[in-house]
Amino acid sequence: MIRCFVFKLKPTIGQEAGFQRYLDVGREVYNAALEQRIRAYRTTGRSPSLYDQKREIKDLRAAGFTDGIHVHVLQDTLRRLDRAYQAFFRRCAQGARRKGFPRFKAGRHWRSFTFQEYGNGVRLDPRGRRLRVSGVGWVRVRLHRSIEGTPKTVTIVRKPDGWYAHIVCDLPNAKAVRDGDPSDRGALDLGVETLATLHTGERIDNARPLASARRKLLAEQRALARKRRGSNRRFKQRQRLARAHRKVARVRRDYLHKQSRELAERYRFIAVEDLRVAAMTRSARGTVEHPGQRVRQKAGLNRAILDASWGELLELLDYKLAQRGGKLVRVDKARTSQLCSRCEQLVPKSLNERWHRCPYCGLSVHRDHNAALNIYNRAWAASVAEAA
Repeated sequence: MIRCFVFKLKPTIGQEAGFQRYLDVGREVYNAALEQRIRAYRTTGRSPSLYDQKREIKDLRAAGFTDGIHVHVLQDTLRRLDRAYQAFFRRCAQGARRKGFPRFKAGRHWRSFTFQEYGNGVRLDPRGRRLRVSGVGWVRVRLHRSIEGTPKTVTIVRKPDGWYAHIVCDLPNAKAVRDGDPSDRGALDLGVETLATLHTGERIDNARPLASARRKLLAEQRALARKRRGSNRRFKQRQRLARAHRKVARVRRDYLHKQSRELAERYRFIAVEDLRVAAMTRSARGTVEHPGQRVRQKAGLNRAILDASWGELLELLDYKLAQRGGKLVRVDKARTSQLCSRCEQLVPKSLNERWHRCPYCGLSVHRDHNAALNIYNRAWAASVAEAA
């Protein structure tokens, strides 16, 4: 199992300059490598491969252009460009509307560099108070929790409120627990009115951090729009806006961590709908020839879904259950809200109907509770039949 631990760094002014040099050199190498690929393809019809470009790193080091920069960081920079190319070709093969050809990076769009091997260019001291970074020195680190597993890679990231170290560790897989006890099974129906509804009828409130901070964010955005482009005041305002958005993200992630931990401690196996959140939050704007309908309403729904962050909740649940030997079970999402969980008859309902009333068996429950029961039944149909 792979886990990432994030710690705040406390660099001095000189160490921040060293970090910034890593970013500047990495961005220039990325842009030069991209330009080399584009020019080679235009002249010969073939772009150099990742390994062709890696062999040229020794020429850069011999010229003194990369003094003080660890070679693994340069190799990872070229690997990032190669992954961007692979993703571009994959989208072309899939016929995606937006192909996303790799772009040249501006300074504000290049915020991290990676050491590919822990212990080679970067390591923590035995007491865990400082992080040794090649070419920068010993940097104070706020190790607010112990690291689990074996460290593999370290990424230094510049964020609006400072520098952070992302340490990726390899943890041993927990021993899988057999799915035998019904009390270890649960089911969730994700929603916007409430974050989730359990098959027992319990409801988890939706924190809505974006909606709570929306007025402040709009004020910061308006202040940014009034600043002249390229000015120092605009740069400072952009930092303030970024910090406001980061606070919203942290409030959301903290709430989801707490809820997912409680669920993982309560159940070993949790069933959820197999949702495609990216497709569900796609814009309804359409094109000039075929404009969309009810665009503002769909935009509001998309914003509410993204504010609830279903994908992040499922991601947290997935690894926390795996840590305890459990599993996140995904089931078919078709008609979980329309079918009656007791008699399995189709009871059509519009989205604004929040209560399920079955005319066939008389079941009357909240529609999200009914959907959670359907998810539970689909995940463990055989066990439910035996229990009945």
